[in-house]
Amino acid sequence: MAVYYSKHNDDVYLDEYNPGPYTLYGHNIFARKHWDCKRPVSICIEDITSSGLHPEEYYTLVITEDISEVKPGFIESFPNLQDLIVEADLKKIECSPELEALLKKNNVVLRGHFNSPAEKLANRLGLRFIHKNIFLAVYINREYHESSELSLCFQEGEPPFFWRDDKTQGISAGNTGGGTVRTDLDEDFYVGVESAEAFADEIVGRAFEEQTRKNKELDAFLKEANRRYKLK
Repeated sequence: MAVYYSKHNDDVYLDEYNPGPYTLYGHNIFARKHWDCKRPVSICIEDITSSGLHPEEYYTLVITEDISEVKPGFIESFPNLQDLIVEADLKKIECSPELEALLKKNNVVLRGHFNSPAEKLANRLGLRFIHKNIFLAVYINREYHESSELSLCFQEGEPPFFWRDDKTQGISAGNTGGGTVRTDLDEDFYVGVESAEAFADEIVGRAFEEQTRKNKELDAFLKEANRRYKLK
């Protein structure tokens, strides 16, 4: 894993990370702001050119939820882009002619929230849109130094699924074990389940229930998914 720090803005960095089942390790890059930065942060092309990053090596670009603005030229810098995942609550995505041409040429999949700038851009350009994965909850067993994270995931051409990532302390210092478990769901798993509380009660296991009931992102997804289902 590599981390590239912007010399243009000390509050911006880009790092490689494997966030789950829908990207290839080593081929995705996350645009983030520094963990201790409290003010809004925008990202621009200078953050790439000053960092030493080689954008042509990356197929997936993730704009994390702590980014407040993406300036023109940033996304266009990734010529081999295949997946654009927008976790940030952006008011809009500036779509230059160059960006529009890149997205169409590569037939890029856009991922984000329902009714987000990512979905609106996908609809306008006739591109595919998939809802971003939703982190649901984490269970920590402090006695045995174990943790489990649960996410609701969406992947093109496949049923929605739970992705559970389990970690446990190894037998030596700094060593960890664990594994991942995928559980497929029905395509219409959300129908009639219109709140995070109902989802937690009916679908999620007890270890993750309390946090899932309070998950605002999940709640918004369920309400909009059901609204769209009723309009079919």
